[in-house]
Amino acid sequence: MSGRLRMRLMLWTTFINVVVGVALGGLLCTIWPEHYFRWYPSIPLFYWFTAMAMTYFLDRAKRKNGDVTVTTFMVVRFCKFTLAVVFLWLYAVMIGENLKMFGITLMVFYFIYLAMETYSIYLFEKKRMKREKKEKDEQDQE
Repeated sequence: MSGRLRMRLMLWTTFINVVVGVALGGLLCTIWPEHYFRWYPSIPLFYWFTAMAMTYFLDRAKRKNGDVTVTTFMVVRFCKFTLAVVFLWLYAVMIGENLKMFGITLMVFYFIYLAMETYSIYLFEKKRMKREKKEKDEQDQE
């Protein structure tokens, strides 16, 4: 992954995180104030940090192996899911305030990031397959 592509992915992730975080936080504060909880900002921050870590690990895997496979992506997704479960458990044990809304909000962010990251890997794989086909066609012409 080039530095430019990595930067675009990080900026895109940050933009989506801010938009969704502010929109959902605004809805919780204005329309459903009884469901707002003080630790709400920790959820977008958690997903932002894990998205940055995922970008870093996938970039390292690509540099080391020459490409990112779907298996590598799924391993990273599993780690992210496990971290989300640990984050929910820590919140339940240490804070426990408005646990149901915290869990629902965590799940909403999880699915938003799941869709965004799946679409990103789809575009990456589509581009890779197109590049490989072009290279194969060039080899066949020689």
